[in-house]
Amino acid sequence: MVSNSLFFEDFYLGQRFESAEFAVSSDDLTDFARVSGDRHPMHTADGGADERFDGPIAHGPWGIARYFGLLFDSGVVEDSAIALLDTNWRYLAPVTVGMKLRFSTVVTGCRRRSDGAEGVVNRQIELRDDQGHLLQRGTSAFLVRARQGQPSDQDPAGNAPLTPRWARAVADRLAANTEFAGATQLFDGAIGLATERDEVQFRIYRGKIIEVAARTPRGASFTLRGDELFWTELFTGPRNDLMVRALRGQFRVQGDAYVYLQLTKPVHLLIDAARELVAEERSQ
Repeated sequence: MVSNSLFFEDFYLGQRFESAEFAVSSDDLTDFARVSGDRHPMHTADGGADERFDGPIAHGPWGIARYFGLLFDSGVVEDSAIALLDTNWRYLAPVTVGMKLRFSTVVTGCRRRSDGAEGVVNRQIELRDDQGHLLQRGTSAFLVRARQGQPSDQDPAGNAPLTPRWARAVADRLAANTEFAGATQLFDGAIGLATERDEVQFRIYRGKIIEVAARTPRGASFTLRGDELFWTELFTGPRNDLMVRALRGQFRVQGDAYVYLQLTKPVHLLIDAARELVAEERSQ
């Protein structure tokens, strides 16, 4: 039988998966209550424990459990999954019996481990109903086997954003960019980009990036902080819409906001370089 499993090399930044639509049944809640031991009336009583709902509501963890069940049924990682590394989950709206639901998954990073035989894949997961309402969302990283062992520096740098290797690749693209040099000619400091788990800083002096690292000696003049999905969509979306996302409040600026406003243009050019890196590697 031919395996449908995806291995580490098959995942890439911005990759999207959609589950088939499925319905929530009362049997689902009964089974989950029996396994978990949580038989609170809100999950089992005909009218629920709250008059706001017409019937029982699903246990919060039922959603993420259903996600992993559907993932197993799909066979996508049946032969490649090694371990679940973390799960961070938010419950935004109740899930009730009869709802029709669908999961969507976006890959937000891929990093091969030092032994070369396996790698970590980060995911952003959302659960929505058939009207498009967001009910639950979260992130989860898991460890998968690689199809072939190789050094991590042979993998696409764009697949692991906001790492020192990624930053060096972006800096190389800006080395001959006269617009970037002109816009940073009088700047002596560092621009930071960060998620909840990663941060990288670009140390700039007289129009040139002279250092990239997780931390620079004097720290960042300012840091743009957003979640992994924000950066993934910014680097892989149809256009560089940083300012639109700023107006939506999708990231925050820490440090000297005045310097950030002065350096809006080089920040845009830096994002453009990152987008070009991803697009070029994807086309190879």
